[in-house]
Formats: sequence, C-alpha cells, structure tokens
Amino acid sequence: MRLRIIFLPVISLLVFPGCETMQADAYAKKAEVDMAVTQSDRLVRLATDIEARGEEETAIVLYRRAIALPDAKPSTFVKAGEALMRAGYADEAIAAYHAALSEAPDNGPAMMGLGSAMIDTGDLPAGIRALSRAAPIVNTSKAYNRLAVAQIFAGETGAAQGTLKHALALAPGDLDIQTNMALAAALEGSDATAVSRIEGVLNSPDAQLHHKRNAVLAYGLLGQSEKVKSSPPIGLSTEEVTALLSRAKSIRTKNSVQAKAKALGSMSG
Repeated sequence: MRLRIIFLPVISLLVFPGCETMQADAYAKKAEVDMAVTQSDRLVRLATDIEARGEEETAIVLYRRAIALPDAKPSTFVKAGEALMRAGYADEAIAAYHAALSEAPDNGPAMMGLGSAMIDTGDLPAGIRALSRAAPIVNTSKAYNRLAVAQIFAGETGAAQGTLKHALALAPGDLDIQTNMALAAALEGSDATAVSRIEGVLNSPDAQLHHKRNAVLAYGLLGQSEKVKSSPPIGLSTEEVTALLSRAKSIRTKNSVQAKAKALGSMSG
C-alpha cells in the first residue's frame, strides 16, 4: 500500500507537465493561425458568405475594402478580382489582378483572371498573352481550354488545336474540350476531324444541351445543315436548331478563318 501512496504522486508529477506542454503547444498553434488570418481575410470570408446569399453589391463593397487594406495578400486580390468580374466590373478586376501580380509575378490564378478580364474588355491579343503564360503555371484542363477558346476566337485554330490536345490529355473525355476541338476544326475546314469530334460528343450519354448546340453549330460551319435537320439532337427544339444553323450559315460566308472566328466569338459573347 505504501508503494501506491508513494508512487502515484510521482506519476502525477510526470503526467501533468506533459499535459501542460501539449496545451501550450495547442494554444501556440491557435495563436499562429489567428495571426495568419488577416483583417482582409476576414472581410473576404464575410463577402463570400454575403455574395452566396445573393447580396452581390454589398459583397462587392466588402471586397473593395479588403483589397484596400495594407495586409491584403495576392490571394485576396484574386478573390476580389473574380467577384468584380462576376459583377461586371472588368476594369476594377484587371486592377486587382495587376495588384496581385505586382506582389507575386508567377501567380497563376491572377494571370488567368487577368487574361479573361482583358478578353472581356475586348483586348483579345493581350488576353491570349496572359492566358498563354498562366496555363502552364496552373496546368489544368480548364486553364488550357480557356486559352484555346481565346485562340479560336482570334482565328488561331492551329494553335488552339494544339492547346486543346494538351487540355484533353489532362482531362480525357471532357466534352467541353471536344466540342471546342470540333468548332476549331470546322472553322478551318477540317471536315473529317470536325465530324469525328461532333459524332463523339453527340453519341456521349453525358452530352448536355450546350454541347449539342455547339455540335449543331459545327455541322452548320461545315455546310452539313441537312444532316442535322434530318436527325436533330434530342433536347433541342426545331426553332433553336434552325436559328443555330442560320447563324452558322452566315459565319460560313466570311472570307477567312479569322473573319469566321471573329463572327463566332461575337455570337458566343
């Protein structure tokens, strides 16, 4: 019994300091996390929640306040830029992306956002330059697909096909990429390639309505309207198919790939 009386307090002395150390470590880690979360971070989180509730303009006010704070990080500027783009403030978004890149020149999301914003404001060449730099950094199928779409609208169909092949390697079976490949091939008159891609898309059980619309458009660009009319994709109305083919016919009359691409880009915008 004496052994228990003597040794139990000793054991307690060994255990308690260990618990205190663990608690101290936990508090220290919590303090580090709290210090890492800046005021601008808190504003962005709040803005994100408010935007999700549909209060867009209130959220924009908070995003603007967040990037005005001295503790704003590149990621803060990127998130604000994305929100500003969604709200239609492209010029402000461009400024936000520039601010992010001034602190982190190789920030892929900032460069992607900048390229998209530039295209939205009508500066397609500058947008392509930014997206071309950003895609290898981000290295996702969506990044390469976005670059390819810009290249298509610029009439750079050969470059777009190469970009889309890279995108497809990252996301095999992606129907967005395949429909864009079909459109690029149709614009440059590569009938066999375009038809192969179109049929692959239309035969896929995962094809959505926007994929089918692009497939109809691609057939129209190839001058194969009758093929579509005889067997229109399920889900598209006769009126919608007719309108798409009519627009494709108008684009097809343009004298060059660049002119056709410009008209297609105008339609998509």
